[in-house]
Amino acid sequence: MTLRVAPMSWTLAGSVSILHRACFPEDPWDVDAIQQIMKIPGFFGRVGWVGTDPVGFALVLALAEEAEVLSLGVAPDHRRAGMGSALLASICLEAGRRGVERIVLEVAVDNQAARAMYGARGFSVVGRRRNYYHQAGCSVDALILRAWLVTRFPAT
Repeated sequence: MTLRVAPMSWTLAGSVSILHRACFPEDPWDVDAIQQIMKIPGFFGRVGWVGTDPVGFALVLALAEEAEVLSLGVAPDHRRAGMGSALLASICLEAGRRGVERIVLEVAVDNQAARAMYGARGFSVVGRRRNYYHQAGCSVDALILRAWLVTRFPAT
């Protein structure tokens, strides 16, 4: 099947909310929360499709030279097929178009598949948030990752 990534529109907030629940059942975002995020200046999003079915999403805030990935998820039955990487590539491209120099995000320390995907795209660990995620009755640390989108190095 062909993977396709397209900009997120207001009409897709409900579909993204359903996907968010499938991806993150411990902390799902409802349609109202997603619509509130979409109203924030600097917001952009992407939806990943297989045929006519939305199977992934990325929600991002671009603020000056930095963008934050608020949430990125792929439906469990479509994981490890390239959709996460396609979404990540699309948001990095859009962030670059907006003049963003770096992207930051959080990922659960135990999410090896996501960490490998982000590492392959050049993300590196810059911090840690203790007990950030709540999964199956326990707390899990988040790693803060950052990737630079420009060819120059940051000032030290």
